[in-house]
Amino acid sequence: MKHTYKRHKKPIRHMLPFGPHLISIDEAGTLKVWDIKEENLFLELTFSNNVFKITAILHPATYINKILLGSEQGTMQIWNINTSKLIYTFKGWDSGISVLEQAPALDVVAIGLDSGKIILHNLKFDETVMEFYQDWGLVTSISFRTDGFPIMATGSANGHIVFWNLEERRVETQLLAAHDCAVSGMICLPNEPLLITSSPDNTLKLWIFDMSDGSARLLRKREGHSSPPSFIRYHGANGHNILSCAGDSTLRIFNTQTEMFNKSLGKASYNRKASKRRGRAVEDPLLMPPIVEFTSETTREKEWDNIAAIHLGLPMVTTWSYDKLKMGDLKLLPERLYKKNNISNADVTATCLCLTHCGNFVIIGYSSGNVDRFNMQSGLWKCEYGDPKAHGGPVRGIAADTLNQVIVTGGSENVIKFWLFKTQCKVPVTSIKIDE
Repeated sequence: MKHTYKRHKKPIRHMLPFGPHLISIDEAGTLKVWDIKEENLFLELTFSNNVFKITAILHPATYINKILLGSEQGTMQIWNINTSKLIYTFKGWDSGISVLEQAPALDVVAIGLDSGKIILHNLKFDETVMEFYQDWGLVTSISFRTDGFPIMATGSANGHIVFWNLEERRVETQLLAAHDCAVSGMICLPNEPLLITSSPDNTLKLWIFDMSDGSARLLRKREGHSSPPSFIRYHGANGHNILSCAGDSTLRIFNTQTEMFNKSLGKASYNRKASKRRGRAVEDPLLMPPIVEFTSETTREKEWDNIAAIHLGLPMVTTWSYDKLKMGDLKLLPERLYKKNNISNADVTATCLCLTHCGNFVIIGYSSGNVDRFNMQSGLWKCEYGDPKAHGGPVRGIAADTLNQVIVTGGSENVIKFWLFKTQCKVPVTSIKIDE
């Protein structure tokens, strides 16, 4: 920690480094200019959100001591922060300004509007040079290539990127579904055919313009869950890999030694092949609810699926392959829980599960008190424990010994039961009642 600046009373929404100063703007419309080294307040301006609510800030190149402010009302203002005077007010375009970006040409600024319009405007003469319109609405980010190609890139709220040819004034190429969420940040590296984008989907991507048609392809990426992780476990005995799931319905591998080995097993889908055919550009109606618990074993992971997962509110258990880095084709569900139309409306849900050490079987507990065993290779149901149920309430935990001799189950009625593994047990070997 080097410096701290504490005088804002509302959450800060915009910041801009400005030579030896730092400009910060909060939700209340208060603009403060700080001396970075001394931590002193150099200047403070207050704007009324009803008249001029600041939504974007930019320092135009070669404009000494001046900043350009864009507003939700669609107007712009140039201020001199050295003299704290308003230099000029631009009338605007009857739509909120979402982003401001300096163009390679001096005096020209790219302005992105909430309506999807992109305007290249000359500040010196207050004249519009050219206009474009983005079909996907709100413009979230703008950047310009400076490696000899007259290309402007604009990002949208649904994750698409458009590349505009400024000489021919038309769309050059499009990058559909570059991100799962809005393209919140975008910058073309100076004099390089490279573009870096960021998004609330928790990804940072590097694109390179080396395709035959001039379009970009993904070169590198760093990513994680777009929602907070809800369940994590080490995979294997060496402690090098962690499996995690989150509310974004994905299952991921994180390596504890290097980020290069981080992998995604994809999103859970009722029909993985159909979802793959639809592509990322279209919202997937086959997306399954988030994973809430999973179990894995390293044994037999190269022969068949070695991860089993429970989904929120579903009786169905899905299988995944750590070796192939994908969701498996098996959907484990007892015959008694099949419904004619939609199994997702079943009253019973899977609550816990356990993979045997040999990797051949998965034992699943349900909210109804049932406990079932399935084969991991074929997905076939093998047997059920209890008569008619293993527990009188939801099953809260399951464990199996390493030799597949005994299964231990715990129920919400505060009872732990021990079952023989290899036979279809109607009665447990022993039960232990836990006092509350």
